[in-house]
Amino acid sequence: MKLYKVVQPHNSNYPDPIVLAKGDTILYGREDTEFPNWIFCESMHSKKCGWVPKQILSTPNEEQIATALSDYSAHELTVKPGIIVTKEFELNNGVLFIPQRVRRAGYQIRY
Repeated sequence: MKLYKVVQPHNSNYPDPIVLAKGDTILYGREDTEFPNWIFCESMHSKKCGWVPKQILSTPNEEQIATALSDYSAHELTVKPGIIVTKEFELNNGVLFIPQRVRRAGYQIRY
């Protein structure tokens, strides 16, 4: 795992993110045109909406219902310069980082 130091502040754009457990059903929406492989979904259980990586979703049926193939949280980090984070993995231009002291993971989009 690689460590990074935050150089620009960022406030989360999604304070109440969609969270899915493996097997949850979702309403499969549109694909983002700027960031391919991100699908706008609605959880059938919580009714929360958000962007979900296409790779963790089953192929939608004719009613546009799909299933989460793994756990997922769209939690986005709010960070300040100087914070040290660990890069866990990268998917679709989104990088999962974990702050060193907080230990709560969150995504940041690479621009």
